[in-house]
Amino acid sequence: MTISTRTLVQIAGWGGVVVGTTGIYLQYRLIDNVRSYDYYKNALKKLRAHAGAVHYLGEPIKDKRFKLTDKENNFSDGKDARFRIPVTGPKDKGVYYFWAVRENNEWTITRAELELKSKPEARLIIVINKLRS
Repeated sequence: MTISTRTLVQIAGWGGVVVGTTGIYLQYRLIDNVRSYDYYKNALKKLRAHAGAVHYLGEPIKDKRFKLTDKENNFSDGKDARFRIPVTGPKDKGVYYFWAVRENNEWTITRAELELKSKPEARLIIVINKLRS
């Protein structure tokens, strides 16, 4: 029994759709997992509580999907974390950068900065913490 080329192409096409959809789904799941971590929630809480960020972005401040493939800016190994998160508000949008360190099972945001689309040459400092020695 032989299978026609047309049937093989259809099988390959549907296989590609299944693999692609699965990849997108898994990426969204991983991003949602990162969003549930303490360092991520604390960093966004600090941004939303910062008077300057609220002034420039407006309320509510929303975080958008970030790229997991950007290993230079989006990284966590259980001890250190750094992320580049797109954020928006009713007045402006920008990119929120934050760095965190885990000490004694507790995450500390060591630095956080907001870069606004309307002012790309400057960053608003949200947090600067020196680590305990």
